[in-house]
Amino acid sequence: MIATLGGRFGGYGLFLSQSNNWLLRSTPLKVVVWGLFLLGLLLTWFARNRRWTGWKTWPGYALLLIAPLWLIAGALTGLAQIGRGRPVFVYNLLDLERFRWSGPSLSAGKHTVVFDFKYDGPGPGKGGTGVLSIDGKEADRKTIPHSIPLLMTIDETFDIGVDTRSPVDFSYDVPFRFNGTIDRLNYKLGPEQLAAEDQKKVQDAVAKVNN
Repeated sequence: MIATLGGRFGGYGLFLSQSNNWLLRSTPLKVVVWGLFLLGLLLTWFARNRRWTGWKTWPGYALLLIAPLWLIAGALTGLAQIGRGRPVFVYNLLDLERFRWSGPSLSAGKHTVVFDFKYDGPGPGKGGTGVLSIDGKEADRKTIPHSIPLLMTIDETFDIGVDTRSPVDFSYDVPFRFNGTIDRLNYKLGPEQLAAEDQKKVQDAVAKVNN
């Protein structure tokens, strides 16, 4: 994780793809694979002991093959470095939808990763266009129709180098740590995007609370 603000119920994160085989190593898939493996053992046992008349042994054998094939796939993706080192920017719209920008796999060494977002304001909740650039070259461009209209989740944190609370995206588990070196992290904020009418509403609301 390079940087993240917010979490599962709204926020954004810039990170490198977690690993070659995070899906193959995910807990839900492990449960499915080993569940099918146990089912294969049960079916094979029943078929070999003729508990079910006319039952064939090949379905059980087929299910027994799933676990070793899964283990081999995980090993091969790890050796081939498939899916590792891709810079990804994820914008989590209140857990309703997630928008992703992705760059190419990065070689070892220093790189400059930039995400630039042009808002379609003024006014809250508007969309905009995001551009992910790697070493000065545009890698991905995407326009989203809406953005979070108010605050990010207030019980989440702004993290650099490791995500310590709930994940912005489901492609990693927390704590998600960046093992490289972050030489510098820059944030450049644009002008306030509230229209004059919206600014007055905010000022009136604050004044009412203070009184």
